[in-house]
Amino acid sequence: MYHYFENLEKPIEEYFHILSEEIPDFLKNYVNTPAMQRLGGIGRSCGTFYSKMYQQDWYSTLEHSVGVALIIWHFTKDKKQTLAGLFHDISTPVFQHTVDFMNGDYESQESTEELTTKMITESKEIMCLLKEDGIKVEEVDNYHQYPIADNERPKLASDRLEYTFSDGFDGRIWYSSEIVEDKRN
Repeated sequence: MYHYFENLEKPIEEYFHILSEEIPDFLKNYVNTPAMQRLGGIGRSCGTFYSKMYQQDWYSTLEHSVGVALIIWHFTKDKKQTLAGLFHDISTPVFQHTVDFMNGDYESQESTEELTTKMITESKEIMCLLKEDGIKVEEVDNYHQYPIADNERPKLASDRLEYTFSDGFDGRIWYSSEIVEDKRN
């Protein structure tokens, strides 16, 4: 089995520990499932990585989803809310919000979430973990039910906080090493 958290690059590892000092073991198990690992190959930038127009480092939808989950865990210590945050983009296709635009959903950008329940229930690994944890699919397949995970704009939510925070990550606006150093002092 692949061990995602053991193979992180140092800046991403530091960034995750800024979002939550603790990375709970249950989260590691869910992140290591094939359904979640698929997101590691999907860029969060809706395809701008493939353009010479933008200067960006690779940041996957998996990193974004883990970041959202860690923010929620930091503030709630609630397993269900944390998993709902982790799964919020599980059905994301390549060029994610570009597909929403093609589906006529350019404002709410939720059309790509229609397969979330299906992706969760078709993952034997996730379903086994949910059963072990005594969690029902409907408690984690819609992150909109938890205000800390998602709120209508302009209210803050973990999803928007994470992508705004990560947009400035490591040199674009801030450096994780500086924050880690400041936390030590």
